[in-house]
Amino acid sequence: MSIQQVAIISIGTELTQGFTLNTNAHWLSGECRQLGYKVAYQLSLPDDATYWKPCFEMLKKTGVSIAIVTGGLGPTSDDQTRHLIAETFSKPLIYAPLCEEGIKKWFIKRGLDYVETNKIQACFPEGATILENTMGSAPGFLMSQDGLDLFCLPGVPFEMKKMYQMHIAPWLHQRSTAAWYHKDLRLSGLSESALEAILNTFSFEEGVYWSSLPMSDSLLFRLYSSISQVLLEKAENQFIESLGKKADQVLVSDDGKNLVQVIMTLLEEQKQFLGVAESCTGGLLAATIVREPDSSRIFKGAVVAYHNEIKSNLLQVPKEIIEKEGAVSEATVLSMAENALKVLNCDWAIATSGIAGPSGGTLEKPVGLVWMAIVSKCKKLVFSEHFFGERDEIQIKSVYRVLNRLRLLILEQKNTCSKEH
Repeated sequence: MSIQQVAIISIGTELTQGFTLNTNAHWLSGECRQLGYKVAYQLSLPDDATYWKPCFEMLKKTGVSIAIVTGGLGPTSDDQTRHLIAETFSKPLIYAPLCEEGIKKWFIKRGLDYVETNKIQACFPEGATILENTMGSAPGFLMSQDGLDLFCLPGVPFEMKKMYQMHIAPWLHQRSTAAWYHKDLRLSGLSESALEAILNTFSFEEGVYWSSLPMSDSLLFRLYSSISQVLLEKAENQFIESLGKKADQVLVSDDGKNLVQVIMTLLEEQKQFLGVAESCTGGLLAATIVREPDSSRIFKGAVVAYHNEIKSNLLQVPKEIIEKEGAVSEATVLSMAENALKVLNCDWAIATSGIAGPSGGTLEKPVGLVWMAIVSKCKKLVFSEHFFGERDEIQIKSVYRVLNRLRLLILEQKNTCSKEH
């Protein structure tokens, strides 16, 4: 069964020059994949007409039958998409007065002045199917010729998404010849090279493919196939078996949930709460947790004890410990966690204290040294890591390292601690 190929073309100098992240291409690729299409190309072009022709010639040579173009439909002089498409298909631009009436109403409804330059947004290549834009002023359009169906949408993300859902998704769904099945596994403590070494020890059945992507919290391992869900599940089981005894430690989730989401589920199951005390991570740990919706169900709060005075006064870390062992030490971080458990009245507490750099390191305590502690009523863990990288890298690595150890401890406590504890 052949799989239809799609090209996604993003137009905008702000994209090619790195001023704006191209989220449109990423989102569209995922949507097309889920409908059974293979995205063969993602292309970004500047607002310069000279780049369009060779791009279009390339598409014709490769046999792509569907292209989705975003951007360049506005009223300014650098918005050239409609002109380029008309020229490409050797069609004149045709004025659609009913479209202009809709554009005028859009401006009036929002209390904005309608200027004559907006009229160009009501002009389309002859023969085009006009695509309504309910979220913005610029309609899109579809041109079909010589075996190519070319959709043009605005580049504003929320407008593009709405128009895709209204016009393109139903169109693609009707013409889909295959469906892609995929499974996302999150892996911790495994590098891409280590993953590949494991995968080299066996082979998936024909028709199963994989990809990997390093994320902040884990390694995302994706299995996908266009054959069947059953084949995909077989491949997943095959991979998990290859991990051996360390599977429980390595596999964070088999449903795509990130590390924090997994921890939230585990704590909700136990009706438990988490609190944190941070020094070197400066609130990043708490921010990472509360970034997730409904985190209030498991998260009590945080104390950012950056200065030693706060460690002593708010977290009640004995001054003699800090004076003798230093703020970055096993004893200090353990005391921070133990007292955070009391101060925040929670079931689990995490503490971090380290040297994120770029200055402040010594031979005994180099930049990148981070002490971390996790405590509950029946568990206690203190450990250190020496991370490498820039300041923000060290902080991010600290956050996810301690969160993963928390995940493992919660799993362990489920089996070793009774509810009475």
